[in-house]
Amino acid sequence: MQKSMRTLSITSIALLAAVAMTGCSTASNSGNTTTTTSTSSSAPAVTTSSSSQAPAGPTWLAPKKDGPYKVALANSFTANTWRTQVNQEFQNACDNTYKDKITCLAVADGNGDTPTQISQISNFITQGVNLILIDANDVAALNPVIQQAQQAGIQVVDFDSNTSSPYAIHVVEDQQKIGELGAQWLIGQLKSGDKIISMDGIQGNPTSDARQKGADQAFAAAGITIVGRADTKWDKATAQTAAATLLAQHGSEIKAVYSQGGDASLGAIAAMQQLNMKVLPIPGEASNGFLKAWQSLSTSQAGFQSWAFASPPQLVIDALDAGLKALGGTDPSTNGTINLDIPVITADTLAANVKADLNDSLWLPTKLPADFLQQHYAK
Repeated sequence: MQKSMRTLSITSIALLAAVAMTGCSTASNSGNTTTTTSTSSSAPAVTTSSSSQAPAGPTWLAPKKDGPYKVALANSFTANTWRTQVNQEFQNACDNTYKDKITCLAVADGNGDTPTQISQISNFITQGVNLILIDANDVAALNPVIQQAQQAGIQVVDFDSNTSSPYAIHVVEDQQKIGELGAQWLIGQLKSGDKIISMDGIQGNPTSDARQKGADQAFAAAGITIVGRADTKWDKATAQTAAATLLAQHGSEIKAVYSQGGDASLGAIAAMQQLNMKVLPIPGEASNGFLKAWQSLSTSQAGFQSWAFASPPQLVIDALDAGLKALGGTDPSTNGTINLDIPVITADTLAANVKADLNDSLWLPTKLPADFLQQHYAK
């Protein structure tokens, strides 16, 4: 799914690293006020390499270089509003915030195809970039080309959907914990034996698989049965169609809807409204559209409750910051991993986070400037 707010008076989750061969390093991903709860990182276990070409010292660090730097972003796909905003956050950094430090290549869109993303990263290596940022399409398949980049003296940082490469810095939100937290909130609205449907992301995608694992384990432990599920690509229209089909199939036995986030929650809400049924309890993510829908339902439907986490597109800026520090000679990680907090929005903090003057497509919090927001996200 995963971004500047007014005061973020949010319940937040501080991450502790539990990655194989990684320790823990915490950094805020919003720059706003958060509170946190300890979690274990679900970053992929790092695989080692016996290559004789591996440099001395930490494998995830490229040699120190003086700037300015040539930077590239390899985005595994851009087919939803979250990924579109990733590109906007990156381009804003290139054109404004970091313009004296970096020049940027055009963003590479892998179109959800791993061989395409590998080819694009190889092309960045050929072009002699200094830093490659990666939102990965596969947890392990990119590892060889990442090693090639590192051995060419290029710093690599992955974020959002992480790889398991020991030759990259991993900027991590614990995606398995995100799945578990949303499930635990929903479990609090249910009782053992209840049945639900699940709006998943993309089977095989590292983020989606980790969130699904965390949620499924929590539901199984609580005696909640998932009677139907669908991949939504975190897309509203896809989720609306899938939810409508599952709700029509299972009828009144469904007591709630689990959603991994993205725009899937908005799609499921639209499906329930389309079917003229009461909107069931459903967690979500901090898109402005979902927050506005939640606020509206809390006044129009007695007893409606929800919960949301924030996994913002500005994660790409956390990755950029990490890469620039590494190129400057400072290791920003602990054993190659930087664990970020997971901000959480509750009923008590909802009003402070809704952006009523902006449209539904915006993800929060965000580093995009006010004039850009008014130009591109005004209602």
